[in-house]
Amino acid sequence: MTADRVDITEPWLLTWRDVDPGVRPGFDPAAVAELVRALPPAAEVPPPGTDRWLVDFWFDRMTEALVARLGDWVVGWSYTVAMEDFQGRGVIPVWRAQRPPVTTPDETLTRIAEAVVAWHELLVELATDARGRFAAAAPATTDGTGEPPAWRAVQGHGRVAVHAGPRERPLPYPSELSWADTQLPDRGYAPGTVPAVVGDLVAAAELPSPGADWRLRELWLENISAGLVGRYGRWAVGWRWSVGEGDLDGGPVGSWCCLPHSATTPEAAVTAIAAALVEWREWLDDLAERFERFLPLAAGDLDGWERAVAHLVTAVGDRTQYESGWYSCCATVLGWFLEAAGIAPARRKELLEHAVAGRFDSWVEPARAVVESVAEDLARRVAVDHG
Repeated sequence: MTADRVDITEPWLLTWRDVDPGVRPGFDPAAVAELVRALPPAAEVPPPGTDRWLVDFWFDRMTEALVARLGDWVVGWSYTVAMEDFQGRGVIPVWRAQRPPVTTPDETLTRIAEAVVAWHELLVELATDARGRFAAAAPATTDGTGEPPAWRAVQGHGRVAVHAGPRERPLPYPSELSWADTQLPDRGYAPGTVPAVVGDLVAAAELPSPGADWRLRELWLENISAGLVGRYGRWAVGWRWSVGEGDLDGGPVGSWCCLPHSATTPEAAVTAIAAALVEWREWLDDLAERFERFLPLAAGDLDGWERAVAHLVTAVGDRTQYESGWYSCCATVLGWFLEAAGIAPARRKELLEHAVAGRFDSWVEPARAVVESVAEDLARRVAVDHG
C-alpha cells in the first residue's frame, strides 16, 4: 500500500454540474480500459483470498485515482440507480453498489473499466431521461439550477443505498457470544501472561497510524483479536467492548477506547490491550459469581427472578455508566443469565424482546420503577412457560 487513507464522496452528494456528461464531450469509452490499467493502484490488484478490508480499501484507492484522472463524476462507477418499490416505502431511488469480484488482474481491471462506461451511460440517460424511468418522481423545484428532473429524482431525500452481499466477520461481536463461550477453557490463561502475549501480537504487524483509513485499523484490531482468541479462547473477543462510543459501543471495558486514542504507540497499544483483556475476563468472572447467587431458580419463584433481573440490570448500568448503547450489554447479560438458567435459545430471544426491547435509552439511567417493571415482566413470562 502506498497510502493509508482514502476519502471519497458518495455520488448522490454531487451536484449536476459535477456529473453532467454535457461538459465532457470528449469522453471516449474505448479509451477507458487503457486508462484504468495505467492508474497506479492498478499495479497492486489484490490476489484472490485477500482480506475483505484490504480489497475494499484497494477499490477506494482505484476510485480516488479515477477521480483524479476523470473528475468527480466517476466516483459513482460501482453504482446503479433505479426507482423501485422498496420494502414498503413506496417508489424511491435505490442506489445499488456492486463492485466486481477480484479475480485475475486483467479481469478485475476490465470489469472496472466496463463499470465506468456503464456509469457514464447512466448519467447520459439522466440528462434527458429518454427512457422515462426517473423524471416523474422528481420533486418540484423553482430554484433555477437547471438540474434535469431525473437527477433530482435520484437524489431525493427518500433514497436508500444497498451494498451487495453481507460482510462476513471472522469473529463474533461480544454480544453474539453465548454464555458457554465465555467460560474459561483450559488454555493457561493467567493475567500475568497477557502483556507478553499481546506484545508478540503487536510486534507481528505494524501499528496503523491514528489517522489511517478505518479499514486498515479494523483489520489490525481483528488480527489482534484473532491472536487472543487463538491463545485464550473465544471469550477473548470482548476486550474491545468499550464503555460508551468506543470501538464496539456500550460495553463494560474501560481500559480500551479505540485505536486512535488507546494505541498511540506500540507500547501504549500493548498496555491498553492487555489491561482491557484482563478487565473483560474479570467482568465475566464477576458475572459468573452474580449468576451463582441466584441460580438455580424455580420458574415459579417470581420474587427470585425479579430480584435477579433487577440486580443484573443495575450491575450492567453501573459498569457501562449508562453510556451510549449500554442496553445492548444489558440484553446480552440477561440473555446469558437465561441461558445459565437452562432456558432454550428461541425462548430467550422472545423473552428479551418482550421484556427489555425499547425500555432503556443511551446516556439515561432508567428510573427504578422502569427497572422493576422489566424485572417483573421477565419473571412473569418465565413463570408462564412453566405454569
